[in-house]
Amino acid sequence: MPSLIRDDGASLEYQVVEPAAPGSDRRPFIFQHGMGGNRNQPLGYVKQIAKTTLVCMDARGHGGSSDVTDDHCSFDAFADDIIALADDLGFDTFVAGGISLGAGTALNLAVRYPERVAGLVLCRPAWLEHRQAERNTASYELIANLLDEYETEEALDRLTASEIYRGVAAESAAAAQSLRHQITRPKAAVNASILRRFPTTAPTSSREQWAAITVPSLVVGHLDDPFHPWEIAKAYSEAIPAADLVEVTSKDRDPVSFTAEVDAAISGFVDSTEWKSA
Repeated sequence: MPSLIRDDGASLEYQVVEPAAPGSDRRPFIFQHGMGGNRNQPLGYVKQIAKTTLVCMDARGHGGSSDVTDDHCSFDAFADDIIALADDLGFDTFVAGGISLGAGTALNLAVRYPERVAGLVLCRPAWLEHRQAERNTASYELIANLLDEYETEEALDRLTASEIYRGVAAESAAAAQSLRHQITRPKAAVNASILRRFPTTAPTSSREQWAAITVPSLVVGHLDDPFHPWEIAKAYSEAIPAADLVEVTSKDRDPVSFTAEVDAAISGFVDSTEWKSA
């Protein structure tokens, strides 16, 4: 698997999927995973892209990439890594997208590097212009503390016995599974700072910054998810001038329909939009 070596020595693994049917004037699509995921997550979300080069990278502290350090545990640092990858691959402009944490990274890119971002995909966004909701930050802080103190199995047992987890599980089985994954994923303990830092910050500082985004944008969200509320997706679609909002079936109601509808929305957007020349 190819890797990008950053100036601080970090190794970031990525995957490039070439289009099956190349089209004219297509912009590459860099699509990033969520917190605790890896490049296989976005690769599993889009299967119908025919004309667009797809690139997915394991962010620091995820997948096959180097562990994260405190000074690189931020949306700015994760976005800077994407720019370094685009430079390495020779992409002057590209469509930036992501799921949850990856959506926050893509939004950060659109605000801080507007000359590089030709389009924007925010799938299941989880951040507004401030820290996440108290239940989110408390859930992730609890998991980080458990990872610090216990081995995986005991940490998992203590999580599932907690009042916070029981409340989440009563509302959404998919969200509860995601919390368990934050403990069982590879190298979870050594990268626990991700769970403390990202939920307590934000990709951008104001909604005025969203209003300055002029590129074609797609926002994908759904109901019934306490960690990715529909209201957040709606807020982005209302603030970003060129944004379209697509509601998909929630994973709890029908995971097969969820995957198919996300794929159709994102693949159609990146393959069909008439991107302007660089």
